[in-house]
Amino acid sequence: MRVLLISTNREVLPDPVAPLGAAYVGAALKLAGHDVRLLDLMFSVDPVTSIKDTCRTFKPQVAGLSIRNVDNVAFPECISYIPELASAVRALKASGVRFIVAGGSGFTIMPREIMEMLGLNLGIVGEGEDSFPELLRRAEKGLPVNNVPGLAYRHAGKLHINSPRKIDRLDHSPMPDRGMLENALYLSEGGSGNLQTKRGCAYSCVYCTYPIVEGRKVRLKSPALAAAEFEYAVKEHGLKHIFIVDNVFNNPPEHAKSFCRELISRGNTAGWSCYLNPRGVDAELVGLMSRAGCKGVEFGTDSAVDSVLSELKKGFKSADIVNASRLCSEAGLSFCHSLLFGGPGETSDTVSRTLDIMDSIKPNALIGMLGIRVFPGTPLAARADKEGLLNGPLGLEPFFYFSPKMEIEPVSRCLASYGRTHTNFIMPGVHLRMTDKIRQRLRAYGFLGPLWEYLRG
Repeated sequence: MRVLLISTNREVLPDPVAPLGAAYVGAALKLAGHDVRLLDLMFSVDPVTSIKDTCRTFKPQVAGLSIRNVDNVAFPECISYIPELASAVRALKASGVRFIVAGGSGFTIMPREIMEMLGLNLGIVGEGEDSFPELLRRAEKGLPVNNVPGLAYRHAGKLHINSPRKIDRLDHSPMPDRGMLENALYLSEGGSGNLQTKRGCAYSCVYCTYPIVEGRKVRLKSPALAAAEFEYAVKEHGLKHIFIVDNVFNNPPEHAKSFCRELISRGNTAGWSCYLNPRGVDAELVGLMSRAGCKGVEFGTDSAVDSVLSELKKGFKSADIVNASRLCSEAGLSFCHSLLFGGPGETSDTVSRTLDIMDSIKPNALIGMLGIRVFPGTPLAARADKEGLLNGPLGLEPFFYFSPKMEIEPVSRCLASYGRTHTNFIMPGVHLRMTDKIRQRLRAYGFLGPLWEYLRG
């Protein structure tokens, strides 16, 4: 069958991100014998025209709609991506495409809401490498499709969602088809390519959707195979910097260390970055990362106060944050802390204490978000409901959690004041040192890697 995959993500901040998930699905569909094309709308001047033109020339029998996010999760300037998704669906239907299948991480978080809003009849929840080819195989043969794992479908006027099937052995799945990606453009405009060494998240952060999207069981790609994929992306596709998109690179620590050793043994010269958990960072790890080409790390810290960290179920303490920061400094790794202000247990005092601790450890950058976007199915959603903060069911309309113990306006003023005196402080929700103009200027100079590395005063 002729299958048109459409990556709908057009968010350029903090950087354009290549649709790695669509490249995984594309590779699996090609192995199953389908004629596959990927239309990436990231750099399209007119997405609707791009869709119609591609449909006119390619004449797809099936369209796979890859939905990365539903909004930018930023307060107070929260931007919904649903209108653009609706335009894409209308363009497909106007082009005569009737077999439209939604998927992706954003879809997996809220499949019912998205299907109802967009008027879709089919979707795949969770990983699509097995389920999408299976759906098409059965459809081609006229077989029932209602028991395809992860399938969301309508039957007799009702919406049904099957339990997804996780890929247990990542080494047996095909590598993403990077030939489908605009590698050179993402390197110049986004500063890096991307790569995954594992799936699944065993942590229990109260707001996080990773366990919903990837499951709680951590499934590892062998370090040798992950390093081979890294080397292939560098040598065959010219990626001079790669961001490792694992939710946490150093879980488990030995897997991360083994991956670094593999890169070192291959003589890697490309730079890379990743997300780290402060707990589980030791001198051996950061030393290996530095030798393997790592340039910078991002910590999903959220707070530096133990009481708030406990409420957020982060699994580490303030001492871990301080220690991990010190080790990164000593290893010569740039590091950034992402902070969420206003979570459970937050007060004006805990906000001030977090900022004081950040001052003491001197990160290259801080990324601060005020309020926490709440998604269905998370522990934070249940807490917000119990605290009487919700006016109704959670859905596509963004809802942000703020601690009842914290006054928003004084904290907002405190963060604005902090931003005026700390040039390493970034706040996406108010465009503080996070604008497309800044991004374009830095990328035009050829800077690679995360932009926060270049914003320190």
